[in-house]
Amino acid sequence: MSIPLTVESLAGGGAVERLHNAIQEALDNILDPNTPTKKARTVKLILKITPNKTRDRGDMMVETSTVLCPPAPLEASIIIDRDRKGKAVASELMEGEIPGQMSLPDIDPAGKITRIKTKEA
Repeated sequence: MSIPLTVESLAGGGAVERLHNAIQEALDNILDPNTPTKKARTVKLILKITPNKTRDRGDMMVETSTVLCPPAPLEASIIIDRDRKGKAVASELMEGEIPGQMSLPDIDPAGKITRIKTKEA
């Protein structure tokens, strides 16, 4: 007596395990806030059966695959200029920042405090 062929029994339960893993992968992708909400995710379970010449046996391949959404691209604005030596430099422009508002002449870029020269010194 043979055991009936079911999805649950395929490959010793491995087909269902792989299908569950693929579904979990799709659910994790849906919950990722960096991915779009309105695009569908696809989970596939593919069974390929190749019969022998006499058609009394066959080899079965079980495959799972997912089509997920990639993270949405990130956008940033940058300011491009040259430093005192003529080398190209860039800095990210933060929201609400006005280009050049933080640039003061003769300020140490490392953030060290320097004394301002006065007539008394």
